[in-house]
Amino acid sequence: MKKSFFSLTALLFVALSFTACKKDEKSFEEKVIGEWHSVQVKINGSDVTDYFIFDLQLEQDKSFDATLKIVTFPSGQAGVTNPKGEWTADDSSQNLDLTYDDSQETESYEVLELSDTEMKVKTKQNNDQIEITFEKL
Repeated sequence: MKKSFFSLTALLFVALSFTACKKDEKSFEEKVIGEWHSVQVKINGSDVTDYFIFDLQLEQDKSFDATLKIVTFPSGQAGVTNPKGEWTADDSSQNLDLTYDDSQETESYEVLELSDTEMKVKTKQNNDQIEITFEKL
């Protein structure tokens, strides 16, 4: 009896020693922080990746720097803008809002997909539906 009690106690001790640790999942806000580079851009369903390049740096302090390069057709000349501002992320709606310093306008992006390495967003500008797929650098 003493032997089985000791064995049961030892087994219980071993079982309790190996508790599983669940990794803390990153929040939506933590996942979007970083440097993102567009790999695909669609306007109204048409692939325009060759004409639009969008780099976005989302800082932990809620500031952002962006580089938008637009190649005009048919000349092939590129125009580059570098907007800056503040960003917010809404975990419940999965929206990312960029407020530009120069105009104080806010542009809202619905995040369709988000992983540690990729983010797909959509936004509407005027009557155009824009989808951008980013890779994290």
